[in-house]
Amino acid sequence: MKFLIYLPLIFLATGCTTLSVVDTTADPRFLIRDAFNDPKLDHAHWGVKIESLADGKIWYQRNANRMFMPASNQKILTSAAALHVLGPEFRYTTRLWRRGEIEGPVLRGDLIVKGNGDPTFYDRFHDDPRAPFRAWAQRLLELGIRRIDGNIIGDDNSYDDQRYGYGWALNYLDTWYAAESGALQFNENYLDLTFTPPTSLDQDLTITPNVESAYFQIHNKTKLSTEEETRIRISRPFASNEITVSGIVKVGTPSFERSPSIYNPTLFYVTVLKETFEAQGIEVTGKAIDCDDLTSWSFQPKEKDLLISHESPRLAAILKGLMKRSQNMYAETLVRTLSWHRSGLGSYERGRAEVETALAEMGIDPGTYAFMDGSGLTRYDLVSPDQIVTLLKRMRQSDHWETWKDLQPIAGVDGTLKNRMKETAAAGNVRAKTGTISNVRCLSGYVTTADEEELVFSFMLNGHLTSSRSADAITDKVLTLLSEYSEK
Repeated sequence: MKFLIYLPLIFLATGCTTLSVVDTTADPRFLIRDAFNDPKLDHAHWGVKIESLADGKIWYQRNANRMFMPASNQKILTSAAALHVLGPEFRYTTRLWRRGEIEGPVLRGDLIVKGNGDPTFYDRFHDDPRAPFRAWAQRLLELGIRRIDGNIIGDDNSYDDQRYGYGWALNYLDTWYAAESGALQFNENYLDLTFTPPTSLDQDLTITPNVESAYFQIHNKTKLSTEEETRIRISRPFASNEITVSGIVKVGTPSFERSPSIYNPTLFYVTVLKETFEAQGIEVTGKAIDCDDLTSWSFQPKEKDLLISHESPRLAAILKGLMKRSQNMYAETLVRTLSWHRSGLGSYERGRAEVETALAEMGIDPGTYAFMDGSGLTRYDLVSPDQIVTLLKRMRQSDHWETWKDLQPIAGVDGTLKNRMKETAAAGNVRAKTGTISNVRCLSGYVTTADEEELVFSFMLNGHLTSSRSADAITDKVLTLLSEYSEK
């Protein structure tokens, strides 16, 4: 049964109030309002905007012009700016140079590897993160080089040494999502550790890193149990690569994975590069060195000294890895890449200026938001739902729309939305970016109604004390409602 009642409809887009007869079972605005009025979140702050891409009609908005911490919705700003400035075909280039002469099978001098931020030396792009290193070794062997009588030096001076985001907390810097960024990056600057519990107490827990190297050490201080459930902690003191695993592991349970970050990505990179060369039959008499550890470093290469030039996959593929998985290091790298692209030096401060210029060209005025890191991990970022919707609308009209659309996680299908909205009308329909830090939950993107009307939305929740699952239940309910809605 449908109930017709008199209610004041508040059209927040225009500020007017009218008294109308409303069918509350048919008009989605009331169902959306009721969802966001869930008493479980009375203590928190919602920012919401839902707008039609067809005619600009505001379906619902709430605190749409207020500032909210966006968490990983910040990546929408970073990725849109990068795509706008660099284009989908942009590629990073890494070059290997010799500093010395080649005499027969010997390079008498150092081998220098210089990069500009390529984040793709990882199994997301290769069968093995070391695959490019093996290809380089093969190329050196083809050139007749079987011994490097010198050091392997990582030149990371394309970027400055500010490797963390502004306001990042010390207590999570040892986790994968807070990995450092830099001009030379390998294995996304962390390790993937696979834990294989034994089948009985008289056996040992096996911990297998996806990359073997002498660069780090793993200390197993876990205890085995037949009754207690697995709960472990991985810690790595700041400026150290001593990784300690502690806690309880239940025997007979399936394998699982954890990913601690690595300190000093440049030195990690060249250490594994040296180890890979040696494993491929190239002797290296010197050391793996970060150029910053040398007393003075100045390298002005000549074209004749170039040995190898390596290009990354397209930016479109990199952005997909960034958005689908919500990869913070990629986002931080891209801000610095914009600075490098403009000036030859990657720095966050200069990169932020490039982002702000790009966003201004897309309709978001400088000084109206706080862009304090590229990924959203900091709690100093501030942006409004209205600004995110403005940017999403602009990207829908962009020449890069098909690329942009392909980057977004799809409800019930992939990325950070893989396990949400399954078996609903929103599955396979909603394309949106998630965002989570402590007490913050956000979701912004696109949804199409049953009438094929495209909508753009931004849901931002700050200050909640409940679980992320409770917040997700509300936004997923609204998106399912929108996906099912038809005026026919």
